[in-house]
Amino acid sequence: MRYLFLLLFFFVYPLGAEVISLESGWTFQEEGKKEINPVLVGVPLVKQGYNVPLRGKYRLKISVPTFPEFSQAIYMDRVHSADQTFWNGVPIGTTGSFSPEYYPYWYKVRYYEIPNSLLKQGENELVVDIECRETQFRCGIFRSIPYFGTQDEIKDKMVFEDVNQILIGALFFGIFLQQAIGYALNRSSKSGLYLAGTAIFFVGWRLPSINKIHFLLIHPEILVRLLFFCQFIFPVFIMLFVHTLFDRRITKLAVITFFLDTVLAFTQLFSMEPDHRFYLVYIWYFLLAVKVPILIQLLVRNYKKTAEAVVVSLGALVATFFGIADVLTDLITGKNAYLTQYGILTFLFAGVLAIALQSARTRRELRNLNESLEMLITLRTQELHKQYKLLHDDLVMAAGLQAKLIPPMEFKHHTLSVASVFMPMEKIGGDYFDYYIHEDGSITFLLCDVLGHGIAAALIASMLKVNFLEIAPKVKDPSNFLLELNMKMLPVVEKNYITAVVSHFDLKHSILKYSVMGHPSPYSMNVVSNSLTPLGGRGPIMGWKKDVLVETFSHQLSSGDRFFFYTDGITESQNKNRELYGESRLREQLVGGFHLSLSELNEKIKKDIRNFAFRLSDDVTYFTIDIK
Repeated sequence: MRYLFLLLFFFVYPLGAEVISLESGWTFQEEGKKEINPVLVGVPLVKQGYNVPLRGKYRLKISVPTFPEFSQAIYMDRVHSADQTFWNGVPIGTTGSFSPEYYPYWYKVRYYEIPNSLLKQGENELVVDIECRETQFRCGIFRSIPYFGTQDEIKDKMVFEDVNQILIGALFFGIFLQQAIGYALNRSSKSGLYLAGTAIFFVGWRLPSINKIHFLLIHPEILVRLLFFCQFIFPVFIMLFVHTLFDRRITKLAVITFFLDTVLAFTQLFSMEPDHRFYLVYIWYFLLAVKVPILIQLLVRNYKKTAEAVVVSLGALVATFFGIADVLTDLITGKNAYLTQYGILTFLFAGVLAIALQSARTRRELRNLNESLEMLITLRTQELHKQYKLLHDDLVMAAGLQAKLIPPMEFKHHTLSVASVFMPMEKIGGDYFDYYIHEDGSITFLLCDVLGHGIAAALIASMLKVNFLEIAPKVKDPSNFLLELNMKMLPVVEKNYITAVVSHFDLKHSILKYSVMGHPSPYSMNVVSNSLTPLGGRGPIMGWKKDVLVETFSHQLSSGDRFFFYTDGITESQNKNRELYGESRLREQLVGGFHLSLSELNEKIKKDIRNFAFRLSDDVTYFTIDIK
C-alpha cells in the first residue's frame, strides 16, 4: 500500500532532476583512529565492522558543476543517534547532543539547509559527525540513502512522507471518532469503545514519525514517551475489543498479559536510557507472541457462529501477517518499514464491519422482540382493562359504602351547628369522622386520619366506625374514649398508624372537653370578638403501643364560638413547586371567614385548596362547629 502511494506521488509529482541521491563515495573515520575506510550508507555501521559505543565522521565529496539557482539542502532521514553536520567545514545543523551530555534524538528527521554562501562551484565536502552509545541501535546513516538538492524538492519529499503518515493517521482518527461518538450516543456495546481506544492509541504511536511534528518545538522526551506508551497499550485494547465483541470472559492468562502490558506502558512514561526502552520492547514482543494464540483460540471458538467472527478473523490474519513482517524487518535490518499500520488499519476496518454486522443482527432480533412484545402488551392491556373495570366497579361500590359509613354532618342540635367536608385523594380514603348524641343532650365528635390512603386505609376506617358505635354510647370522657379505641385498634394496625381527636360538647354546662392522639389540634374562633387561637394539646399516635398517656383538655363555651377540626391533608397539600399549603394559609382563610356561615366558610376553604394544589397528596377532611 505504501509503495502504491509512492508510485502515485512520483507519477503526479515526479522527483526533479535537481535532487541527487548520495549513495556512493562515503568514507568513515572512527574517533581516535587514523584509518579512513570506505563505507555504505543505508547500511548500519555495526554491520560494517564497527562496535558500539561509537563516534566518528562520515565524509563525502559532492561536485557542484554550476552555481545553483535555488537554495540547497541535505536530507539524511533519521540518523542513529546524535549528529553534527558540516558543509565545507561550517556547521549547518545538529540533532541530539554529544558526550559528556550525550542525548540521542534518533526519531527526528535530519533536514539541514545549506546557505548559498557555503556553496562552491566544483568540489564540496559534506562531513557528518555521529555518536551512538546504544547497543540496541545499528548506528549511523542507515535508514535510507541521503539526498542533496534544492530545498523545495527535498521539502516536497518530506511533505509526501508526512502526507502518507497523516493520511493513515486520519483514517485511524476517523475510526476513533466514529466508534467513540457511536458509543457515547448508544452505549450499546463496549466493543466499539475499545475499538476507538485501539485507533487513538495507534495514532499516538505513529505521531512521532511525522516529520513536521519535530519542527513544532515539542520536547523530544514527550514524543519518545508518547511513542512507546501508545505502542505498548494499544494491543490491550485490540484484545479487549475482540473479547467484548463475542461477550467472552477474559482468561487469566490474557488478564496477566494485559496487566504486564499496562505496567510496561506506564513505565515508558518515565525517563530511562534508550537501551532500557528497547529491552522493554523485546518483552512487549514476547507478550505480543503470547496474545496471538489467545486471539486465534477466541476467533476459532466463534468462527462458525457469527459472520462478525469471520470478518474479524480475516482482519486479524492480515494484521498478524503485517505485524510479523514488520517485527522481522526491524530485527534484521533495524529499519522500521511501518508495515504494522496497514495490518492494524485492515483489522480496524474489519472491526467496524463486525460491529455493524452485530448491530444489524441485534436490530433484527430487537425488532422481532418488539413485535412479540407488542402482541403480548396488547393481550395484557386487554386483560388489564378487564381487571381495571372490575376494580373500578369495586371501588365505586366501596366509595358508596364509605359514604354511608361516613355520613356528611350537616345538622343543628340545640345551640350547636355543624358542617363537614370530605375529599378523599382516591375514590375511597382513610379519613373518618362521626358523632354521637347522648341521652343528656351532650354530643361527642370523632375525627381520625389513618396513615396512607386507598383500600387498606379505608378498611381500617370502617373498623373505626364499628368501634366508635360500640364505645360512644358508654364513654363520654375523651381521654378514656381514645384509650379504649387504641386498645381495640392495636391488634389491627401494623404500619397504618392513626391520629385522632375526640371532642365532647356539654351544651347544658357550656363546656368543651377534648383529647388528642397525634392529631392537629383544632382551632377555636369567636365570630363576635373576631379572635382565632389554636387549642393546645398533643398526644401519642394511636396503634403504636398499649400503654399510653392521654390527657383531657377543657374549654369554656360561649356564644359566638366556632371550632374548626381538620386532618393534615389540608396543610400538607402541595402546589406544582412542591410548596406546602401550611398553617398560615389555613388561618388566613379562617380569619377571612368570620362573617360567613359554616357552609360558606367550608366551601371557601375547599375552593382555595383546589386552586392551590394541582392534585391532592392526601385525603382532606374537616368540619366546623358553631355555638349560638
